[in-house]
Amino acid sequence: MMTLMFGGLTAKAASPNLQVKSAIAVDAQTGQILYQKNDQQKLPIASMTKLLSTYIVLNDIKAGKLHWNQQVAISPEIAKMSRNANLTNVPLSANRKYTVRELYQASLITSANAAVSALGNAVSGSPHQFVNRMRSTAKQLHLNSAHIVTASGITNGQAGQLGYSSVSKSDENTMSAEDVARLSQIILKTYPEILQTTRLSTAWFDKGGSSQTLMHTWNLMLKGQSQYQANLPVDGLKTGTSTAAGGNFVGTVNRDGHRIITVVMHAQNKKSGDPARFIQTRKLMNWVYASYQPVILNAQTFQIGNVKVPMGKSLNAEATVAKPTTVWIGKNQSRKQLKFRVALGADYREKDGLKAPLATNTTIGNVKITLGGQSISQIGQSGTLSLPIKTLNDIKRANWIVRTWRDFLSLF
Repeated sequence: MMTLMFGGLTAKAASPNLQVKSAIAVDAQTGQILYQKNDQQKLPIASMTKLLSTYIVLNDIKAGKLHWNQQVAISPEIAKMSRNANLTNVPLSANRKYTVRELYQASLITSANAAVSALGNAVSGSPHQFVNRMRSTAKQLHLNSAHIVTASGITNGQAGQLGYSSVSKSDENTMSAEDVARLSQIILKTYPEILQTTRLSTAWFDKGGSSQTLMHTWNLMLKGQSQYQANLPVDGLKTGTSTAAGGNFVGTVNRDGHRIITVVMHAQNKKSGDPARFIQTRKLMNWVYASYQPVILNAQTFQIGNVKVPMGKSLNAEATVAKPTTVWIGKNQSRKQLKFRVALGADYREKDGLKAPLATNTTIGNVKITLGGQSISQIGQSGTLSLPIKTLNDIKRANWIVRTWRDFLSLF
């Protein structure tokens, strides 16, 4: 037995005893941290890099700068990379073009390095400009541990002419497990449709064309694969493998409506297809669901009835979470141990309370949640778990006579 932290309250629980250098498990919606092991340590991420690359692609598609059926030309250097037997790829020809959708699917399903490099060129015009875009995007997302040298996650030396002459050939992308989880959370919130691709075990690339290839996933936890488990319907996200990285995997699973994200880094990887990273992920996922119970907060189960409205027709208002939310507590803990403190947004405060008038469903601030008097950790945030809250009803403003009288009484 070992002492672990359950949502902020110390409790006894068997450790999952993961055979990895670094790991983390979080709630996919709130980022509540459910498990940590060296999660701040910067380690090689290999092809988990492609989550950042494809996030940028999806951003440009959303902005109308790129289109799914847009034809992408293949440079001779990228065509050469696609035929490197030491790298994961689909074959690309410099004599023809491929759609953004084809290259995107190849990047995520079979982790095609040349395909994502071609997408980078389509976005930014050159490999180095795309790497610069990746670096700036990482900063915008507050992925402070990110070190990026290639679009795909291969080493600078493996990138050949697409790499940097001034950088060591062994240099490769690194990030912490926490930042990989944070990136994954952002992607799932912003582009949940990515799961329609990452859940595929096989798919055709360039079907009927000169590069026709049946792609196979590297995610062995998907249905029909060797590490699939019926009680863990994993549907993403991305593997990563290199000599320095070992076996990496950021996985996600939605069980009974409660989605979590797990990251394991530097699992054993003795040979191609080594299942160690998935065995460790399965162990972690099962441990989370066995160790925690989800508490659902929504308008029916969670109402804050004492929000002061100094100038309201009524002096108190009711609020609830802005959207239905899961908070995880230990199996040996009680919902009664959850405590809540409202922090109103600056634009919605007056006279030490909530301003009036306000319409129903107005997001007015946050509620900070503690468990058993202790903080609940959340990735990307300091302090305790914080959730947006909204008004449950219209809040009317008192007439000027009532307001004047209240101001007068406040003097005494």
